[in-house]
Amino acid sequence: MSLLPQYRVFGRAGLSVRIHRRSLLVIGLLALSLFCILALSLVSGGYTVSAADAWNVLKGESVSRLTDFFVLQRRLPRALLAATVGACLGLSGNLFQAVTRNPLASPDVIGVTNGASAGAAIVLLLLGGSFAQASLGALAGAAVTAVLMLLLASRTGLTGSRFVIFGIALGALSSAVVSYLMTQVYVGNAATAQMWLLGSLQGRGWQELPLAAWGLVAAFLLVIYCSKDMLLGELGEESAVSLGANVRRSRALLILAGILAVAAAIVSAGAISFVALAAPHIAQRLAGRASPLAAALCGGLLLAVCDLIALYAFPVPIPVGAVTIAVGGAFFLYLLWREGAVRSR
Repeated sequence: MSLLPQYRVFGRAGLSVRIHRRSLLVIGLLALSLFCILALSLVSGGYTVSAADAWNVLKGESVSRLTDFFVLQRRLPRALLAATVGACLGLSGNLFQAVTRNPLASPDVIGVTNGASAGAAIVLLLLGGSFAQASLGALAGAAVTAVLMLLLASRTGLTGSRFVIFGIALGALSSAVVSYLMTQVYVGNAATAQMWLLGSLQGRGWQELPLAAWGLVAAFLLVIYCSKDMLLGELGEESAVSLGANVRRSRALLILAGILAVAAAIVSAGAISFVALAAPHIAQRLAGRASPLAAALCGGLLLAVCDLIALYAFPVPIPVGAVTIAVGGAFFLYLLWREGAVRSR
């Protein structure tokens, strides 16, 4: 089959750019859908805000003190944070799956999220720290887990399914630490910690947004830096090495990019599960190929939609992590079923 209907190649002075038309179309549609969901977030809720009033507030034209407050201080920062955190998770899942070449690899599955939860639980329940300090504990827990995995991978050549299995084991140990701590403290403290560990955007906004945004930007910069080696890697490791690609270095940098993205998401909104697993698969099915940008946009869209469900689909708002667990759990079962169906053929 000819690739010409799918690709357009531009070249000049030794520089060439290959554009996958279907991916470009999907990225545009995802960006448009995300924009619509963000706009919907501004006018949804118990306090009615019309689209015209929301637009006037965004333009800097005050409508009323209450309308200005709801749009600029409550709804807009939360919607932007949901999109940014979701993009971090989607990008992280895409990178982990690409590096390990395992469709089930994600920060949730390979233990990074569990390590972050353990770090936060130690700060909250054992040291009596605040939620801000718990964010630092989560960052430390994610970093320790990731460093252990990187060290093992670099010394043993651990890749693919074995890398994922080790991550699952490490995640199980981290979960055991959290479970033990939850049984050793006052019930009220455990309930408060569980709210954070489940992942929630409640009470979060402008203060957390810069950190999530910078984590996303840093991860994308690393992806761009490794993009040439990533393209050569599609030919196979031996062919890529023969063409001058530093596969081991690029793999380590991409894992680092994934860690930065998921750490920024966890510090900003807690341990939100399954978005990193589901978003890359949805993006790949839509675009026909693995695309970090499409996965990031799909993650942002998925979490923004789940946050609206968490806010308005129930009698009282619930943590968005509860919605993503329900959606992601069903998607995880679907992936396992599909993998089994493919292998049985």
